[in-house]
Amino acid sequence: MPPSSPHAGMARTAVVFAQLVVAGKHHGIRPFVVPLNDESGAMSRGVSCTLFPGRPGAKAIDHSSTSFTNVPLPAGALLGRMSGSLEDERWAFLHAIHRVTVGTLCLSTSNATVLRVSGCIAGRYSAQRRVGAPKAVPIISFSTQHGPIARILAHAVVFDNWALESTQMFMASLGKLDMLNVIGGVYKATVLSYTQKALSDLVDRCGWQGLYAHNQISELWLAEKGNSIAEGDFVVLCIRLTSEILLGRYAPPKARDAQSLLARHETGVWEEARQIFASLKGGHRGPEFNARILPLSLPLVQATGQRMAYEAAKYALVHGSAHGLTMTPQVLDLFECTCIMEDPSWYVENGIMSRQELLNRNVNAVENMLPLLGEMINDEAVDAFIVAPMVKEDRLASFFSSLPSFHGLGADIIRAKL
Repeated sequence: MPPSSPHAGMARTAVVFAQLVVAGKHHGIRPFVVPLNDESGAMSRGVSCTLFPGRPGAKAIDHSSTSFTNVPLPAGALLGRMSGSLEDERWAFLHAIHRVTVGTLCLSTSNATVLRVSGCIAGRYSAQRRVGAPKAVPIISFSTQHGPIARILAHAVVFDNWALESTQMFMASLGKLDMLNVIGGVYKATVLSYTQKALSDLVDRCGWQGLYAHNQISELWLAEKGNSIAEGDFVVLCIRLTSEILLGRYAPPKARDAQSLLARHETGVWEEARQIFASLKGGHRGPEFNARILPLSLPLVQATGQRMAYEAAKYALVHGSAHGLTMTPQVLDLFECTCIMEDPSWYVENGIMSRQELLNRNVNAVENMLPLLGEMINDEAVDAFIVAPMVKEDRLASFFSSLPSFHGLGADIIRAKL
């Protein structure tokens, strides 16, 4: 669904992948440069597109369905050269699509900023929104409000530093397709799965105002949903990664500290999956694998991602980060506790901590973050990205005054609002 229509009023050209057949011989799937339309909006011969309606949460872009029928192309439209062996053709295809893996990582790094901006919006709204009588208190004083905000901001800091480290690892692994798939796939799956759950919760925490696009959070949430399938659906990426790792074809980077809680959890859940896999009939394409391993693929990859993110954040805490957001012990502890609470039964079952110990540890981590929360919420670096009216009373009043109003006789003065 690329933006391929003439709707933008500009000439467009695409790289199209198609089966190359010469004199009846197949040469694999190859890329071709194909003009789609000219400046006047006229579609090229044999090219058709259907413009999709705009989707919620995304700024206007003309996503389309494009089809090709007997499109004439010059010989120079073929990118690359024809090769003889099947292995050469496979390599040529993988080389041609290697930028997809780059996009898998790069597009996903936006989630750290989205979490940071959304957390600040919800935090500022919660600080000025008051409830109760006769002495009103800001709703951010409630743990059900400041807890989710603190966790989101902690994850934003950790994911930001992890993005920098993942980029460095990615650059150091160029040419090693399996490692690039691991780095990009693990980052995307871990960050996106958390972002989707966290922003959904944040919308709820802002009440009816959270539902509206002008307050940004719901719009950002829906926009990142598009990222979840762009450059590879993250669940499908997890299925592939899990299969390849269980088959011994891939291996994620080893833990720097095998005794850390998240590293022990990662080792434990992967060992459970290996035992299940060893007991299955029909291999990795059989119905038992489908029923018993595929549902585990996302949490397995998440376990690896959480450990890698924690390690990147801890490194930034110890050694400092030249470009990432400032890491603190409180942020690192809250991130770790939040990850642990996503699978508390494993820690209890393996005798690491009792359920009550886990709960107490989580409460302490949130409370230790509270002295930092005000500064994080009011971070001036994100001011330019926040246009939500609900973050300030005067901005909200100005916004409401700009809306269409309808008054009955004698109702010129508004004394109360629902």
